[in-house]
Amino acid sequence: MKMTLAAALIGAAVLSWTQPSYAQKSQDTVRLAIQDMFPGLDSYVYPTSEASQFHRDIYESVIAYDARNGKYVPVLAKSWVRVAPNVIEMELRDDVKFHSGNPMTADDAIYTWTFFADPATKLRSPSRYNWIDKVEKLGPYKLRIVGKQTFADDIDTVANYFNVFDSKVHKTIPDFADYGRVSASGTGPYKLISLDNRGVTLERYDGYQRPLRAASKRIIGVSIPDEQTRIAQLLTGGIDVIRNISTDNAKSLAANPNIKITNVKGGDIIYITLDAIGRSENKALTDPRVRKAFMMAIDRDTIIKQLLPGGGVVESMDAICFKWVVNCAYSSKVTGYDPAGAKKLLTEAGFPNGLDLQLSVWDPVKFIAEAVSGDLRKVGIRATVQTMPLATYVRLRGRGELTTFIGTYPIAGQPNLVNLFDLFFLADRDYYNDDLIMSSYKQAVQELDETKRKAIYEKALNRINEMNYIYPFSSLPAAFAHSKDVKIVDNYYSPYMVDVNDLVWADYNGK
Repeated sequence: MKMTLAAALIGAAVLSWTQPSYAQKSQDTVRLAIQDMFPGLDSYVYPTSEASQFHRDIYESVIAYDARNGKYVPVLAKSWVRVAPNVIEMELRDDVKFHSGNPMTADDAIYTWTFFADPATKLRSPSRYNWIDKVEKLGPYKLRIVGKQTFADDIDTVANYFNVFDSKVHKTIPDFADYGRVSASGTGPYKLISLDNRGVTLERYDGYQRPLRAASKRIIGVSIPDEQTRIAQLLTGGIDVIRNISTDNAKSLAANPNIKITNVKGGDIIYITLDAIGRSENKALTDPRVRKAFMMAIDRDTIIKQLLPGGGVVESMDAICFKWVVNCAYSSKVTGYDPAGAKKLLTEAGFPNGLDLQLSVWDPVKFIAEAVSGDLRKVGIRATVQTMPLATYVRLRGRGELTTFIGTYPIAGQPNLVNLFDLFFLADRDYYNDDLIMSSYKQAVQELDETKRKAIYEKALNRINEMNYIYPFSSLPAAFAHSKDVKIVDNYYSPYMVDVNDLVWADYNGK
């Protein structure tokens, strides 16, 4: 059905293509469709995949992780040094201004980090910030971060989560979550012009003179939840880029000479979580045999081949992390495809006639849930697919109402194992209550020796596989359908990320 509709739209729109596209090119404006519109662009409050591709070009941290070379590099900082197991001293640049025109100093970093480390500041992932005891000023552009105890991932956490906000602007906004909506004064190559439920507009910040300079004058994100509407808008010149196009529609669109399909090796993971401790009403998955049968029923290779865009750039997963993720080490594998074995295990677990369960899924990957539910039904697990936007998922997850859930997560933006443990096992996100995993996590974050830290994490990752807690499905390539006049350039920091600054006109020469 999708392919037929896409083909029809292609035929109807070929003649009306070029003029709107060239009009936007002459204005140096790239327009991107947004599937799940976000209410703000505060990187502390809305760290979602679609929001992140925008706010990573608005805000900056003091350092960043260079995934190509596997090292941390300076951004707003000139240098940093660990002076004690729990203490880092940092020298900041003295030539940076916020989008407001205010100069960036140590006061802004201290204000931002102290604010978000305060237990009174309500965040979805407070553990990313509450390890800080205090941040001390050593000079106009020098500071000291003091942890409550040794935290081995402090540098990585600072790189990935500690953006610096304009303190003079931030403190004037009553609801701090509005900082990324009514005002967003960052130091990045783009500044926020407007954001509402219809979309978002960014413009080049001309005061930015460092290597990551904005490629286009303006980036406009347009909220279009429905894929067929996104396709129609692309074909008629209403937008220039669609992110995460489905495989069927990508094949149809590729036949249009005015459209190009670009697949980028994605840094997002697709995962399936299972309620192992019975937080939801359905207690079937508390039996490890049922969890194993669930995973044995999934023909992952076929689903990847037939449904995921990008073909050869898709990476299957044997654990909840990829080998290029910092501290990722494991020696086990995810349970493999074995439908006959799945049926046998269900019978042994007391479900000879199968069982019913709800398979919840984040809207953008509902096609994966539909394929998985088909495989599950073949072994007797009658899975009903329920799609939901991200906000609903977060709410239901916190209430403990999800029996199973298929979602995605952008690892590339924070490629460290501590981030994934935060996602799956901390606070109201924990559906496992496993002492070995939590003790390993607590031990690892206090171990400064990298080799020893990996060995500790390996035990926890193997435990996840052995108990069949989480099905690490695969990477999710960043599949783009776009005007032939647009190209996707390599991300400055990571081959696994695409930010809005990587969407440029085809004649862009990198200057």
